[in-house]
Amino acid sequence: MKQAAGDSITQQGDAPHVLLVEDNFVNQKVATVLLQRLGLKVKITSNGREAVEAVSNHKFDLILMDCHMPVMDGFEATVAIREIEARTNTYSPIIAVTALAMSGDRERCIAAGMDDYLSKPIDIDLLKAKVNHWLRTEVVCETQKQRRKVLRPKAALTLVKSEPLDMAELEEFYEPEQLTDMMEMFLNDTQDMLSKVKNHMEEKNSKLVAALAHEIKASCASIGAKNLARLCLYLEQTACRHDWIEAEETATSIEREFSSLRDYIQSHLPQESAT
Repeated sequence: MKQAAGDSITQQGDAPHVLLVEDNFVNQKVATVLLQRLGLKVKITSNGREAVEAVSNHKFDLILMDCHMPVMDGFEATVAIREIEARTNTYSPIIAVTALAMSGDRERCIAAGMDDYLSKPIDIDLLKAKVNHWLRTEVVCETQKQRRKVLRPKAALTLVKSEPLDMAELEEFYEPEQLTDMMEMFLNDTQDMLSKVKNHMEEKNSKLVAALAHEIKASCASIGAKNLARLCLYLEQTACRHDWIEAEETATSIEREFSSLRDYIQSHLPQESAT
């Protein structure tokens, strides 16, 4: 584990309060030392259930969440925490702390409502950068606002593998020809924008990548493709902070999710009209 000088990221006033959710006692100790070296106040819980209880009783400035734990894992805990926050109009950024070695973990983190990733073993310089970013009030407020737009009122987060979008609901609202035209336009436009994203990623043009991710996110939200919209929101955020490692991984996840969505849409359109 790389450990840099213990320079605090906090200024005058009360130290930000971080909830560390980790079941391994050694990892708890290591992470606590790193966080305290950054001038943060740390509360430890050993599983997701304890984390949900802690959030029910206290507002934390940041949550570091292990993904794979007994009793209740980090994905389930994040969903429960986001439900609490929806009722109380609060928001705490959640950073997944995991090796992310299991296939699909990245998509599950986004779908559950997490905001960022931090791989084990923890690099203190990267930890400092991410903590500093997510402790900024304007970042938290903007993220909360964007998540409200993506999820829409009363739209629940879920860990159950569901369909990419509710086609039955769309079929009730739109005439068949309208729906076909709209879906074909969505697929063509999104594919074109994803190609542009790939090109701009190679150029590391954060402004254009973020703008395209924002546009794709809006299109996805308008048809109810919530999982893809969440991934695009995360790509937009990672591009804005020039985190190209995470951006590359997220772009790959977006391509995979879009492929599944495209197959689903085409399977529900009349064969002669399917793109």
